[in-house]
Order: sequence, then C-alpha cells, then structure tokens
Amino acid sequence: MTMSVQPPDFERLFNAINAQYIAVDPNLRVVAATDSFLAATLKERASSVGKHILEVFPDNPDDPTANGTEVLRGSLEEVLHTGQPLVLAPQRYDMKRSDGSYEERYWQPHNEPVFDEDGNVIYVLHGAEDVTAQTLSERNS
Repeated sequence: MTMSVQPPDFERLFNAINAQYIAVDPNLRVVAATDSFLAATLKERASSVGKHILEVFPDNPDDPTANGTEVLRGSLEEVLHTGQPLVLAPQRYDMKRSDGSYEERYWQPHNEPVFDEDGNVIYVLHGAEDVTAQTLSERNS
C-alpha cells in the first residue's frame, strides 16, 4: 500500500516557529508573522497582516528620542536594495499595549532577504529577539 504524502502547509509551519519573525513584502506590508512574534510584540495576526509594518509598530509618541521606525524602515529598505542579510545593534523599540500605553522594550533585530527564482528580493524576514531583561539588567548594574 502506497501512502500519499501531502505537501506541507508552509503557513502553518511558519506560524509555529518558536522564534520572533515577521515577513514583509517590498512595500513593507506585513504578509506573515510567527505566533511567537505576535505574542512578544503584543499584536494579533488579524490586525497586523496586510498593514504597513510602521503602522503596526509605531514609535512611542511619549519618547522624543524614539527612532525605532526610522531604523526599522532603513534596515528593511537596505535589505530590499542590496539583497544582503543585515544584523543591527540592539534597539529600543517600545511596544504599544492594548490600552494605548507603551511598554519599554529592547530588541536584537536582523533581516534576511527571500528571493524569487530570478534572484529578486520578494520578501524580507525580520527577526527580533527580545533582549529587554538583559538590557535593563545591564543598565541597572
């Protein structure tokens, strides 16, 4: 008896990765996010996918030094332009809570290009490890 193997459900596989990843298209629209990313960033898939990444992750308006959106946009555009992976220095990027307030957070971001069969960048995988506890601990010691 021959068993037929179903093709993998890549969306389900991506969503289940136990790491913080989000995928954006060349227009910087969110096309996918891992469950882990959504949990870490206090977001929901329904209110994130299809929107511009900077709309989903705005700067904290109460922090006049906030530059997370500028750094994020620049890093994604660099990967789209060069086709090269990019690892950034840890970055403060506060997360907006459901009540509208912001939580101080620090991230170790990195971006990876995803290419089509012709070598064009069609997505950028943006990974962000939450390094808040480590950063605050180092700052307070």
